[in-house]
Amino acid sequence: MKNFLFALALAAMPSALFAQFGVVEPLHVQGNQLNDRYGNKVVLHGVMDTPNPYFNRNRWGYACNDNTVSACINYFDKLFTGIASPAKGSYCNIFRLHLDPCWTNDPGKPSTGSETGEANISRFSASRLQKYLNSLYWPIAKKAIGHGLYVVIRPPGVCPKDLRVGDAYQEYLKTVWNIVSSNANIKNNSGIVSLELANEPVHVYNRYGQGSASALKEYFQPIVDIIRRNGYKGILWIPGTGYQSQYESYASNPIQDNNFGYAVHVYPGWYGASDKSYNHNAFIQNFKRQVPIVTSKPILVSEIDWSPERPGSGKYNEFGQWVASNYGTWGTACTSKWGNAWKAVMDYFGNISMTLSSTEDYLDIDHYLNTGNVKAAFGENTEACAKTCFYWYYEYSKKDYAHASGNTPVQPQPQPSQPSDNPAPFVGPSGNSMIPAFSAQANYLPANWKVVDNGGVCTAGEKGNGPRQMTFDNGSDFTTGLYIRTISANKDGYAEYGSASGNNLFLGFGNYLVNFNVAAWTGNPYLKCEIITPSGKVLANRIVKCSKNLNRKGGKITGTTNVCFSFYAIEKGDYRLRLTPVADEQGNKGDWQEVVVGNVGFYSQGNPLVFSKENTVPKGWTIVDANQTVAAGEAGIGPRIFKFNGGGDFTYGLYIRQSDASKRGYAEYGNVGGCGMTLLAGSYYLTYNAVAWQGTPYMKCEVLDASNKVIGSQIIRCDKNVDRNLSASTAGSSVGRVVFNAPTTGYYHFRWTPVADAQGNSGAWLEAVIGHIKITNTALTRATLTSGISETVAEKETVKDNAWYTLQGAKLNGKPQQRGIYIHNGKKIIVR
Repeated sequence: MKNFLFALALAAMPSALFAQFGVVEPLHVQGNQLNDRYGNKVVLHGVMDTPNPYFNRNRWGYACNDNTVSACINYFDKLFTGIASPAKGSYCNIFRLHLDPCWTNDPGKPSTGSETGEANISRFSASRLQKYLNSLYWPIAKKAIGHGLYVVIRPPGVCPKDLRVGDAYQEYLKTVWNIVSSNANIKNNSGIVSLELANEPVHVYNRYGQGSASALKEYFQPIVDIIRRNGYKGILWIPGTGYQSQYESYASNPIQDNNFGYAVHVYPGWYGASDKSYNHNAFIQNFKRQVPIVTSKPILVSEIDWSPERPGSGKYNEFGQWVASNYGTWGTACTSKWGNAWKAVMDYFGNISMTLSSTEDYLDIDHYLNTGNVKAAFGENTEACAKTCFYWYYEYSKKDYAHASGNTPVQPQPQPSQPSDNPAPFVGPSGNSMIPAFSAQANYLPANWKVVDNGGVCTAGEKGNGPRQMTFDNGSDFTTGLYIRTISANKDGYAEYGSASGNNLFLGFGNYLVNFNVAAWTGNPYLKCEIITPSGKVLANRIVKCSKNLNRKGGKITGTTNVCFSFYAIEKGDYRLRLTPVADEQGNKGDWQEVVVGNVGFYSQGNPLVFSKENTVPKGWTIVDANQTVAAGEAGIGPRIFKFNGGGDFTYGLYIRQSDASKRGYAEYGNVGGCGMTLLAGSYYLTYNAVAWQGTPYMKCEVLDASNKVIGSQIIRCDKNVDRNLSASTAGSSVGRVVFNAPTTGYYHFRWTPVADAQGNSGAWLEAVIGHIKITNTALTRATLTSGISETVAEKETVKDNAWYTLQGAKLNGKPQQRGIYIHNGKKIIVR
């Protein structure tokens, strides 16, 4: 529950667009997954709604006619802004559109037949469907797509309780989908607009009125065939029976098509799960039993909602069962019980998209329309689906999303990312080594190193053989070296600094550099050097061939292999440096791999992401101004570090600019030798603050991998303008937050580019200042908060009395008014 509340607080915090959010790259079905054309897995999350005055609470009008079409479209355009705006905390990327029969029914026709409500199709007008498909439904869908939402279209009305192959309702569905799938706009967007063939069939019988395992296929296969003959190539969502909860017959009688999934409904009380029965494994197994095709095709849960019980009159559900009153949803349940069990089902199968049963199940619509502020419905009750899905959708938005190309998340980029020209020179060792030098004593094993030989830990002290210090003549690459070996491929052999008692290697946030020389004692061994984090993971490593062979002799040695590399620590704690003789460049162990290591140095280079000296160009950064790389060091003009005497969100910031629309101007960290940004595989967020030096520029921030491919990006507007005044305060600065996933452990780099607009277009004299840069590992942050210890405030920032900070370390002007989790006096405080 602590993790859940923490995540909810994160979701409520301001955030601009994720790079992956809002991408509507065409999708298709591949196996049991949705894929974009580059093979990226996609899972979608959103809401459904219907353009109907009653269900929309008459917010846009009271009638469905030509006079209200424009108002209806504008209303939904506003809704899409509210549900698909990460800057405001909402993360929907799919919308289920009901072709509401209030538009397709002809009010001049008499109502006949025994069916009631939306199941009665006697007043259906094909011409009205054609008319409003063009003037209303498609414009609404187009607005949704423009807001980064995929669209799934549902036919007008609901199914009668009993369906029979060849009946009037099957003919009705054929007519509906013949019109829709022939529409040029629908066909041209078939990878973005998908079709759900019917809503909530209860019983489906064969043409003889009998129950049959083939009845579902016989009922919907002809509809599929009509759609495909019309040239629509997009995804089809096939319903089941039992109000879309029963799909067993499809396992033996599947639909014949190559681009379809199944549309399923889920409510509390179904699949044997409720607040009284919410065992996760039981829910998973029951869902799999009733929806066995979940293992072979993607699933869209096109209706689902819940909120907790509260005193009231209650109601009867679709099965005639009495259920208690709740906060306004169809289903009654709590997130902490039934809701989390449902999430376990989604996470187990990994191919289930979902849309809440109404926009009002996600967004407090009236609050949004009246104030422009987004908040979850039902008073932000954390036990209801709205607030829960604000968090869930935020979490899911970080993975399984469509991409614009290859493995690169989408963001409009008229200025494609390019490698830096003339990168800054290598930054070498400086200062004192954190690892003491070897003494000049030969045949001695130092106590401050842990040395393992043939699987056992060696005792420090005088040594006549085995791992020990060796001395060499003056003028050598090193005069004292440590001899270590791997005797057997089946047993460990290594030297490690940081684990011997009293000799910890404690690292804070920042950049570190490792340097040493190595030679083969005999043969042709390799040496593996590893940096091991406090949590026991290898953050960085090097495997080098020992080109110099000493042939078991001392004297003067030169030509040894020098190794120098850097890494960045974002986890505070005790690290270890491990040196292991190995047999090859893959790091495989071997028999009798023997090396001598000398000049072992371990250097702190501070935190290059923290600016502390004005009128300098920081070391370790590549800063480009009008295509020219700016040299590090003192600077009186151009890009450099500014100090704001008025304080605020940050005191020191890096001024960068794009002075010429035809030339590049940006700042980049992580691509300079000796200043590498190393990240473990996992999820991260990069945060920073930005102000405009003048005007209202935008700032594009990108995260790139070692091959210079963008894996996360975001564009924010710099709303605070300091008007070229260093006496100004930076309070009220814009906050950038790029969420990304590092697919592998390795080196990454960050780039900031001033741009002219939210699309990333270039411009002249776009000037901004960035500061308070932080990189956070999501898993580490959660672990820290769960243990009750917070280290999210910047390392050099002191928490003063009465000072309040966000979990990202941003200082607030006073006690926050918005509910959430904050840092105050060095402690984690929940503001309710």
